[in-house]
Amino acid sequence: MPIRFGFLPYQWDLNFSFGKIVPVPQFDEAWRSLKKCLHQDGYYYPPIGKSITADSRGKYRTVPKTKRPAHLFRLPASHELEITYKPEPNIREGSAGFVIHLLAFLFATRLQFADWYFDGRVPLGSRHRFGLSIGHRGQAERYLDHCFKIWSAWPEPEKKRFTNILYMFSRVCAYEWDWEEFIIQYLVFDALWKMGEQLFQLSARTHKDRGRILCAHFFSDVGEWIPEKWIDLDKMAELRNDLFHETLWHGARPSSSKGDWPYDMPTRMGVLNEMLIAKFLQIR
Repeated sequence: MPIRFGFLPYQWDLNFSFGKIVPVPQFDEAWRSLKKCLHQDGYYYPPIGKSITADSRGKYRTVPKTKRPAHLFRLPASHELEITYKPEPNIREGSAGFVIHLLAFLFATRLQFADWYFDGRVPLGSRHRFGLSIGHRGQAERYLDHCFKIWSAWPEPEKKRFTNILYMFSRVCAYEWDWEEFIIQYLVFDALWKMGEQLFQLSARTHKDRGRILCAHFFSDVGEWIPEKWIDLDKMAELRNDLFHETLWHGARPSSSKGDWPYDMPTRMGVLNEMLIAKFLQIR
């Protein structure tokens, strides 16, 4: 049975060895309605929610006194996904979950099953990518086919872990403070390190060593992108230790106006994580 998800703002049919993705018949109408609500920064923000109460007889009524942005909300479906991989007891936590969060990674957005919820803002406009970008339908199909084959060969714990990595990486944009974004990026990085331990038997004594060892494993070829020229791995570990253990961000209080702000670590970590995810999936 097809599984609906959204919202992917590309009206493409996508076919790969283990399934297919087709736009829903209402794609144009749904996309027009969403574009009316897009902020100029390219994000769809949570709609205003209503409070509802129930009395002892089970009757519901709307509370009109206050309004606030919805904590959870849904977006309309844009596509239907069919998987022909193998029978799965919970396909949404398995192959279907991997595919939609892989698509979110490939297209620099957030995606969810149509009857599940989002929280926070969702990028639907064009976003600049440092590394990976999708230029046409054929490229997306090749990536889907290739990545699904890589993922399906992993042990079950690593398949689940990697799907969570993709989900959290796409969710980073819901955060607007740099220190919050850094926390999520570090969660992703730590999970990628765990993948490296399990799949490639990597080992490190300290958090500072993890970045260097991961980068040495994946970026050792001549002509490769060199992470050390883009990000200070020692500084990354120091920021992590200060924030996690001492509630310090760049030597100051999180969300304050003090501290060493010019160093844009969350953005640089995002690029590092993006490139590491691509390496695990063996895509260039």
